Amino acid sequence: MPNTKSSDIRYKVLDRCLRRGGYSTARLMDAVSKELEFQGYEPVTALNTIRNDLRYIGATYPNVTIVETKSGRNKTYSYEDPNSSIYKLQLSDEELGQLSQCMAILSKFEGLPQMEWLESFMERFKLSLNIDPEGTRVVGFDVNKYLIGREHFSKLLAAISNKNTISISYKNFRENKHKQIIVYPYYIKEYNNRWFLLGRTKGYETISTFAFDRIKDVQLLVDEPYIPNIDIDFNDEYFSDMVGVTRPNDTSVQKIILRVTNDLFPYIATKPIHETQKINHRGPDYVDIEIQVYVNYELKQLLLSFGEGLRVLTPSSLANEIKSRLEKAIINYQ
Repeated sequence: MPNTKSSDIRYKVLDRCLRRGGYSTARLMDAVSKELEFQGYEPVTALNTIRNDLRYIGATYPNVTIVETKSGRNKTYSYEDPNSSIYKLQLSDEELGQLSQCMAILSKFEGLPQMEWLESFMERFKLSLNIDPEGTRVVGFDVNKYLIGREHFSKLLAAISNKNTISISYKNFRENKHKQIIVYPYYIKEYNNRWFLLGRTKGYETISTFAFDRIKDVQLLVDEPYIPNIDIDFNDEYFSDMVGVTRPNDTSVQKIILRVTNDLFPYIATKPIHETQKINHRGPDYVDIEIQVYVNYELKQLLLSFGEGLRVLTPSSLANEIKSRLEKAIINYQ
């Protein structure tokens, strides 16, 4: 039986009718067609479709038994146990809530090219939990649906999962044209509503970071042997010493002391700049905090975003760069 949204709807209606019992094939077809038309699908026009669906349900789901009851020339169908269901899940309310949250997260990827399997899964999942697809959403995610490069997600994810070497056409912000780069892809990371591919560039030992919105094209290289990642745990250690996704290759983790105004500190206290953040010193109208991270582009952008509420004390090189950039920003308003 084909796995389509139309068939999913038919199974849901049939399951409901069989739990009630007393439905003939004609009444089952009417009930199914009514729901299909309501959801914008073509109605069922042949009783054989319903009969085949009943056979499919009986053969596929061992937890239900369909019984046929004869009354003269009429036949009706029902579950032997009216409490049984092909969608009955032995889950608590808390577990159902957790699964619904997972659905909300997965729904962020609906609409991506080559991710039709996810949309089909989501639809079946909603049917299984009897979730109203038109229900009010109570959780919102910050998603940039206009982000360039979203179409590469599924191909890059597949390349990582299948351990395929790829060639990407890439242009960073310092170059005027795209260039072809052979990459052994390892990990996909989201930061600040942008997606990044992390992998090893052919000929280099260090990890490179590629923004999706700078990738023009992705091609699989079936004849290029894949070099697997055996050294780095991207789910644990790799991002623990940085803000964002970019790890500088020519520096090490630095101790950074920041002076934060009393007005800004409650915000930074509840949303730390980094997990290593701790209070270094308290003054009359400020709090000095300390973090230990790599100094990278993302950190600098974050520090600049706090404006007059934050000042870099050490290291002096970072303090001077932030000061210089703020001075240039002031010039724009003169």
